[in-house]
Amino acid sequence: MLNVQDTKVGIPWDKRTFYEQWVEEQLKVDLHRGFAAGPLGRMPVKKWHERNISATFFDFVGAESLAGMFVGEIAPGQSSARVRQIYDEVIYIVSGHGNATVQTPTRTLSFEWGRHSLFAIPLNCPYQLHNGSGLEPVRFISVNTMPMMLNMFRDTNFVWNTSYDFRRIDDSADPTDAMLYKPDPGHDRTAVDLYDTNFVPNVLEVPRVSFAERGHGNKTAYFELANNPLSCHMAEHPGLQFYNPHRHGPSGFVFTIAGKGYSLMWLEGGAMERFDWPEDDIGVIVPPTMWWHGHWGTDPLSLQLAVKLFSRKHPVSHSYDGVHKHISKGGTILHYNDLDKGLRERVWRIFEDECRKNGYAVKVPA
Repeated sequence: MLNVQDTKVGIPWDKRTFYEQWVEEQLKVDLHRGFAAGPLGRMPVKKWHERNISATFFDFVGAESLAGMFVGEIAPGQSSARVRQIYDEVIYIVSGHGNATVQTPTRTLSFEWGRHSLFAIPLNCPYQLHNGSGLEPVRFISVNTMPMMLNMFRDTNFVWNTSYDFRRIDDSADPTDAMLYKPDPGHDRTAVDLYDTNFVPNVLEVPRVSFAERGHGNKTAYFELANNPLSCHMAEHPGLQFYNPHRHGPSGFVFTIAGKGYSLMWLEGGAMERFDWPEDDIGVIVPPTMWWHGHWGTDPLSLQLAVKLFSRKHPVSHSYDGVHKHISKGGTILHYNDLDKGLRERVWRIFEDECRKNGYAVKVPA
């Protein structure tokens, strides 16, 4: 028998995760929730003293407390604090320029980055980001597995002060060295080119190839970074035409880099959420698990960068299987005529109306 010492009515513990409590009570910076956010380039940030940066944090419904995100800012002439961390991190530079220093077990890697640079921090390698301007701040986006690790261990000292060397990367190679994987004829694992590297100086300059499964004219490139469970892809969508919706597992962060438009997310037979892309800035959408979603451009071209908890090299689950194939081939992509009539008419009516506002007429897909 249990030896009950006392009896209480109700549950006294905070329903927030350790990650939420840490951000709001220890860091005392803003933590945003919901389905989407933006404009990220103009969102207010608050000082994160331990890192010598300013930041604002996000805990989206669709991330399910697995991967997290923050927007960081480095003041002119400043550097972030040197840290090492037991979580994986992918960084995208929104504005500014500078360089990074990463200490591996055998050497110090250094590389210069600027707007549209994309790179991963190898697990638990001490690193710093240095603002190269004495006049302008640097703004960057970090997508990371911080929430999962903090919630599992509930010990910030362990997460940021463990000295184990994981040796995740070949540190004798140049940070921009890459292996290119072409899709096989059956598109069993990928439908587009995949680059395995550590640092992409400008993600917009990497060649994108046809990804017809996502819609006519779509061009995409995939990235595996620093043997990280977070992978990325850069997608170019011709606007003014139907985008083929799809669905997948949690922690898929889709950043709207350029173009006018909006994203729709809906649960099978249920509610629909809409997010209008901020103009001349960056927005982010994180669809909840297995919600159908699509990104509709209402002018001639749009660009999206996706960072997701799905590596083809080091998968942590199968919740993204089939995202590159149509449902008829066992995948999770829908075409226009696959939608139920009522939903199809609703989705098309929204798209037609938004394109008309921008002075464009669109045709119903064949």
